[in-house]
Amino acid sequence: DIFRTLREVTRARSHMKQFKSVYVPGSSTSPASYKPLLKQVVEEIFHADRPDSLDIEHMSSGLTDLLKTGFSMFMKVSRPHPSDHPLLMLFVIGGVTASEVRMVKDLISAQRPNVQVIIMSTKLLKPRDVPEMLFAADRLHPDIGV
Repeated sequence: DIFRTLREVTRARSHMKQFKSVYVPGSSTSPASYKPLLKQVVEEIFHADRPDSLDIEHMSSGLTDLLKTGFSMFMKVSRPHPSDHPLLMLFVIGGVTASEVRMVKDLISAQRPNVQVIIMSTKLLKPRDVPEMLFAADRLHPDIGV
């Protein structure tokens, strides 16, 4: 039953191109490790070498951004990138832990100290909430009353 749940979590992320796994395989000199999804997303946003992310989409906020996005279909115009702005808003559906918020704060202060980050979520999770959400309830197929 646990493995079925983990396979369903994997299937829920199968449409993603970059953020499919939180597992980082090890090598002969380093062990395998865990890289949280939120950390992957923030690092991708502020990665200087990759201007266009495959799984992150910029939502146009003004006329200039809208024109840049529209003209990028016809001409070679650089599309707006989330790291171009001094404010980054992240919304995490399902919940976020205090350690994840701290991790994002530390990443941003190390990479882009002039950027303000607002993290929003549907719930502030306690460490014991995560296994309960995954294994004690059918969170992948919630009863929405339909």
